[in-house]
Parts: sequence; C-alpha cells; structure tokens
Amino acid sequence: MHLSRRGFLAGTAALGATGLLTACGYQDETPTRGAGATWSFTDDRGRKLEGERPTRIVAQVTAAAALWDLGVKSVGIFGPSKFADGKPDPQAGGVDLNTVTSLGNVWNEFNFDKFVSLNPQLLISVMYLKDQMWYVPDTQTEKIDKAAPSVGVRLQDISMPEGIAKFIALAKALGADTETPAIKAAKEEYEKADAALAEAAKKAAGLKILLVSAQKDAVYVSNAPKFATSKHYQSKGLDFVTPEAPDESQGGYYQQISWENIGKYPADVIMYDNRGGSLSLGPDGLGGVPTWAQLPAVKAGKLIPWNNETPFSYQRFTPQLTELAATLNKFA
Repeated sequence: MHLSRRGFLAGTAALGATGLLTACGYQDETPTRGAGATWSFTDDRGRKLEGERPTRIVAQVTAAAALWDLGVKSVGIFGPSKFADGKPDPQAGGVDLNTVTSLGNVWNEFNFDKFVSLNPQLLISVMYLKDQMWYVPDTQTEKIDKAAPSVGVRLQDISMPEGIAKFIALAKALGADTETPAIKAAKEEYEKADAALAEAAKKAAGLKILLVSAQKDAVYVSNAPKFATSKHYQSKGLDFVTPEAPDESQGGYYQQISWENIGKYPADVIMYDNRGGSLSLGPDGLGGVPTWAQLPAVKAGKLIPWNNETPFSYQRFTPQLTELAATLNKFA
C-alpha cells in the first residue's frame, strides 16, 4: 500500500517480519555516551531490541529532531532537512545540520553507502501506516534492515502529547536524562501555551476550520483526528470540517478533491499545509485559482499555516500552540 506524495503523505513498503533483534550492529572505536550499557526496547511493530545500547543512530529527520531535544543526537539523518535555498527545514527542529550526515533530502532518496559508512547501530523512523517506515525507500528496505536494527514509531491516530511521550520513552531507553532542568522548563512552557490555546478555542467557538494540503492539480482535505497536531487542537476545542469520504486505502488521512470543488466544504477559517513540498496557500498564493480566491475564509484573510510533521517535542510544538492561540484570538 502506497500513499501519494502529492497529498499529505508518501508511502514506503513495510519492513520484514517482526522478530527479536540485537542492537550490536557496527561498532565505533571512539567511546561515546552509553557505550557498554545495555538496553531493551519494543517498538510499535512489536520488534524487541536488546543487547548493547546503540549510540550511533541514524534517524528520519522529524524523529531525529524530537530525540535531539531530549539529548539523543544522531550521526545521520534522512528526509527533508534543508530548503532549496539552504535554509533549515522546520522538520529538522534543533538538529545541528553541520554535525550530522544527510542521506537524502527528498522523497525516495536514501544513500545506502553513506548509511553504512556511518557504522550505524540503530535506524529510527516514524510510521504513518502500519509497519511502514517513513522515508525509507521500499526498494532498499531489505538491505537497510540487514545493515542495522531499527525502531519504528507509529504516529497514526495519536495526539501530539502522546507522540512526545513515545519519544521520551525511547530517549530514556537510549540512556538520556529526560528530567533535565531544560526539559522541565520546556514542558512548563508547553503547558502554559496549551492552556492559552484552550482559552483561545473557547473564544473561537463556532468557527468551522478546514484543513487542506494543495498541489497544482488537486486539493487534499484533511481528516483532523488522523494527524497528531490537529488531533490535539481538536481536543482543545477547535471545530474541524470532516471530509465526507476520506481515502481509507491511504489510512483515512484525507479526501482528494478538484480545485473546482474546493467550495464543497464551507469554513470560516482555513489551515493550510505549509511544508516545503506543498503549494503555497498563503495570502499571496494561488492568485490564479478563482475557486480558491472566492472562498469566504480567503476573502476574509482567515488563513493559518499548518505543519503536520512538527517534531514531537515540547520545544517544537510550543511555538505552534502560541501562534495558533494568538491568531484565533484575532479571528474570534
């Protein structure tokens, strides 16, 4: 089963059969944090990993960013980390892009030779569909799986706080101290921002919000409970438009419609996918599409950028909560 990269997601083939793996992998001669320690961890595919705790980690970029904020630093990353102009992609979060090796910056790009040269002890990726590792090319899954053990973190149907908890558990297993003053402070800031969003949602009660991702030839209407960010916003009281026929073969994440039918779902506010691979729907975007320009929310300027691949950490989610609350207060 594959997902359309032209929509919210892109697909990968599932990795091999579930089983017991040992995290010995390749060894680095230079001592690093946790070297010699042991670990045991079961991922969301049911794979149990145990043995020597891995320290040389290669991770899909949003997973790397979540772990980086928790003190676990990767030696390699894959997935969107830089824009064409060289600026960091928000998906990279706080990852120091000068100190990690990128195996690929676009879909279906994974430099296996670079991967092996890093002496990887563990590969980590998120999963939007059952057992499908995000940004791991299906043509390379078998040899990648043989080169190093892997951890898959399922994100489908969970909220952002649930995802953050998953990465905290993984970071702990990898030997990180997840109770540092910095992390505690980040959690406190998150809780303040979360409370502020709840108050803003009360003021904005009654506003219907549409989630969309755009390409030149189609629009994808998002099913809010499927995405961690919007599912959390929904739990705070935001009222999202529900697509009538989300594509269940693609996990039920969205319904594809034509630009001619964008008015099918009336909304007071539109939240639009602002990731690098999506067509801009900001105030200056899509000026040549009449059906978009005529929407009441567009005419009123009630547009809010949305990144459904925000790294799962307090540090990365808090600014989005704060910005969303401030915008809703203006729109209410």
